[in-house]
Parts: sequence; C-alpha cells; structure tokens
Amino acid sequence: MRQLFQTVSLLLLASPVAVMGQTAKGNYSSLSLKDLSAFESAAPNWSIQGGISILPSGTAKPKISAGEGVLIGSPGTVLTTKLKASDLRLSLEFNVSPGAEGYIILPGGQKVKISDSSKQKVADASTSGYIGQFPTQNAAKSAGLWQTLELSYDASVQNVPNSAKLNTLSLNGVTVLETVYLPNSKAAGDGQPIALEVTKGNIAFRNVGYQLLANRKPLSISNLNYKVFSDKWDAKEYSKLDHEGQSPVLTQEVTNGMREFHLVYEGDIDVTEAGDYIFTTIYSGPVLSVDIDGKSVVTSGESTSQETHTGTVNLTQGKHKFKIYYSRFPWRQPALGLRVEKSGVRPYDLHSLSSLPEPEPKPYISVTPDQRPDMVRSFIQIEGEKYKRTHCISVGSPDGWNYTVDLNRGALLQAWRGQFADVTEMWYERGEPQLLFPAGLKVHVSGRSSIALLDNANAAWPDSANINFLGYKIDQKGYPVFRYAIGSATVSDELVSGGNSLSRTFRVAGTPSGALYSLLASGKQITEIEKGLYQIDDRFYVQIDKKARAIVRPAGEMKELILPVSNATSYSLFW
Repeated sequence: MRQLFQTVSLLLLASPVAVMGQTAKGNYSSLSLKDLSAFESAAPNWSIQGGISILPSGTAKPKISAGEGVLIGSPGTVLTTKLKASDLRLSLEFNVSPGAEGYIILPGGQKVKISDSSKQKVADASTSGYIGQFPTQNAAKSAGLWQTLELSYDASVQNVPNSAKLNTLSLNGVTVLETVYLPNSKAAGDGQPIALEVTKGNIAFRNVGYQLLANRKPLSISNLNYKVFSDKWDAKEYSKLDHEGQSPVLTQEVTNGMREFHLVYEGDIDVTEAGDYIFTTIYSGPVLSVDIDGKSVVTSGESTSQETHTGTVNLTQGKHKFKIYYSRFPWRQPALGLRVEKSGVRPYDLHSLSSLPEPEPKPYISVTPDQRPDMVRSFIQIEGEKYKRTHCISVGSPDGWNYTVDLNRGALLQAWRGQFADVTEMWYERGEPQLLFPAGLKVHVSGRSSIALLDNANAAWPDSANINFLGYKIDQKGYPVFRYAIGSATVSDELVSGGNSLSRTFRVAGTPSGALYSLLASGKQITEIEKGLYQIDDRFYVQIDKKARAIVRPAGEMKELILPVSNATSYSLFW
C-alpha cells in the first residue's frame, strides 16, 4: 500500500593504491597524514600507511600498502590531535572492516559513532552517525568501501550553559541528523582536541579536513547603486527603467512593493583577507545571478521556496566590482538573500534581514512502501545531463532496496538503499519539474542500456541499444518484470530486493540475432577482489555466479563490466 507522508576501496582498490597526498574538500584545511606528528602520541595501535584493502565480509585481515595519506587504527589507545578546536566543520573519509566500531570524539567530548552498520534495517545507537540521537536513516556503506562524513558543530550554545550543538551531520551525502543539542563534558569554548577511537576491528581514515569557525567578517559590500525595471517578470531582456537610486544595504525592498520587476545592483566588495570565498544565494524568483569583476560567480534559475545555490571565487585583498540581477515571481513574496563564507569564518549574511522574509511552508512529500513494493512514474534528472529522462519508473521495496529504470533504454539508472522517494517536486502545487529524488543512499549505475547485441566482446557499448519496451507485469511479490524486444528475441528483466542486495535476472526467449550482453557497471576502477565479486570504484559491489565469465574492459578513460546473457542470467549489487 502506498503511504504519503508530509513531514515539516574495498579496497582502496584490489591492489591497494597509495594515497600520496591530502585532498581536503573545498575551503577545508588538511590534517596532515604524512606521519603521526599531527597527533599527541604515537600509540602502537595507530599507523600511517599508503593504502588499505578490506573485503566486505569474512575475517580476512586487511591488506596494507606502505606509504602515506591513510591513518589506520585498531582497538587500544585513543588518538588525540594536537589541533585544538571549538566551533568547527569536519570532513573526512573512513573505511571499516567487517564488524568494526569506533568513534570520532568532538571537542566537547561527544562521540560520533562509525561502524559496519550497512546491513541494519533500523537505525539505532550502533548505526554510523549516532551521537546522542538515532540517525534518521541508515546511510552507511558496506565494509571495504570508502565513506564520507561531514558535520557542523558549535562547542557552546548561547544562553544554554554546558551545551553544544550538532548543526548537521551527513553520511555519504545523506543528511542523517540536524540541530541536535548535546551535553558538554569538556569546556570547549577555548579549544579542545579532536580524537579518534577504535573499539572493534580496523578503521582507516583519509582526507581529514577541518574549518575552525570564527565570527569575523572579512568581506563587506558598499557603494550600492540599484536600478528597478518594470518589464514583465519573464522578459528575457529588460529596458523599462522605473526608478533608480542608492541603498545602504542589499535588499529587494527598494522595489517599493512592485509585483513585477527586474532589479539590478552594482557596487563594491571590500576584502580584508585574500582567499577563496563561497557565495550562497537564497531567493524566490525566476533568476538570481552574481557577477564579480565581470565574471559569473553564481547563476541560477527558478527558485520557488528560497532554495540555495552556491559559487566559489578567489578574491585578492582590496576592492572588487560586483553586480547582482534578480527578478520576482508576481505570485510569490519577493525574497533576495546573499550569504558569504570562507575557510575559518562562520557564514554570514550580506543582505538586510527584512529582504529575506520567512518562506512560505513547503511540505516534504514522500512515498514509503508498506507491505509490498511501490512504483512511481516520473522524470529523472541525472547529474551532468542537460535533459531530463522522461520515461522512467522508480521501484521501492519495503526493506529499503530501491531503483530507477529508464524504460526507453532498458537502463538501470540508479539504485539506492534506505528511504524511498522524495516526490515533493512532482506533487506539490503544480509539480512542474515532475522530478523524483532518491531519499536514501544512492549510487549511479549507468545512463546506457543494460542489455545490447554486440558483434564481439570488444565492440563499443551503444548509448541506447536497439531495444523496444514491451511493457511489464507484476510478479507475486509485487515487483515489476520488464519486457523488451531486442532483435528476434524477447528479454525479461526482473529487479528485486535480495534482503542485503539488489538482485537482477535476465531471461531470454527466442533466438537473439547476435551475442547478447549486459552492462553491469562502469567506473574508473573495476577490480575483481575475489572470485565473482567486483568493486566499482568506491561506490558499490557487483556479485556474479563464480562460474560466470564477466569481462572487465577499457572504455575510453573508464572501464566497463559486461556479462554474456543467455537463458537465465543473474547478478546482484550491494553497497
């Protein structure tokens, strides 16, 4: 039954690859992992290595390669940084062995759980991401895959003594906790170290980055001149100047309540600290763009409920010219906001408070499978593609293994584990985008057809195979079985939850006019880590029958994993 809820390398790679340098994310500073000199003591249960390879199950010891860039820990002494922090952002990657458990200990003494919890059906205190409150969902990957963790933390809370606040915690790109108030076991206001602890198994860390957040404001705006044009809100060009003037602050209120307008601001940006600055626009309207020194920093299209868009620019110390263009939807309240941040500086607003009124409430609309699978037809936008996929179906299972198929191409586009579908953009108000978004831990599989006739095993895989969609039927458990005509044969395609994996079976009726293959995966690195088990980058695993003969082959700068298809051919994916 469908329920709608509205609620406000395994291996670093098969032969372990040395991580030769730090690649901290964005405006983050790197915690050096060339040796243990960034830490208070060199305990014997911690070491710096060049790489680690971990099987997703079993008791085999991780394989280690010499070098630098990867910190590996086992049960024993807690490892404490020499770095002292209070308010901060933290970003890192970690990799756990089967059954491993450990913690990231924040400056106030609070512990963030990291563990081998990918197979848990319900998030609890043993799930990765737990810190005084259960994560909203289990977004952990399988052991052996590198995972990402990002958090924003305030070591003290104004007017709430002996408290800290976890603003956000994201695991593998999924936000699992927001605005969690925590008791402080340490007085972290003056700075306390960050620490790492392993209580079971082995845990590896790399690319550890941090931002120590201060309240200073190294960038300001001045000499604001504006022009307000009365052309229709959706006009591509504007020329009807209504009024102009100067403003002491950045605000949309200079439009004096006009229902339709185009607003242009020009002025100076005063920079006291050179560096990379991240600008965030928050608005409601058809467009809001920001140019600095004649170059575009942020250009974004329609925003209906004060969505945010970001852009980064390196600015030298001194003055810079900037220009902002904004237009309003006449049926929505105007809202214009601009926020800025840099490494070591807490984000702050450049607009007046009244320029960005409280947004109209926008519900979160989801689909949650109950006793049987749910199916939703929608458009799908794949990252990096200009156009939406228009003939797609997404299938969600009650136990959390979900996927999207492009019916035109017979392509498995994406799969995810956890909560099923965010359909707000489909069903709220007019639902113009008609886009469905995965609500759990997503992996991109391929934009190309999953099955194709090839002249030989070395022939290039077509972007869209010569197949015709024949419809689908529903099996006894409620899963769709898709049918395609390919040449003189008919292929049925069944994707079902296997409990701890997503299982797929092709069945062929008739005689194909050539050799039939399936594209199981593509990636920069595809490694057979044991017989029949392949790791696709650090994204997911593919398991095939040990007697089957899959082929790993080059495809430009990428690699492909293909499998001959005949009679009944199966494989599974998990992460």
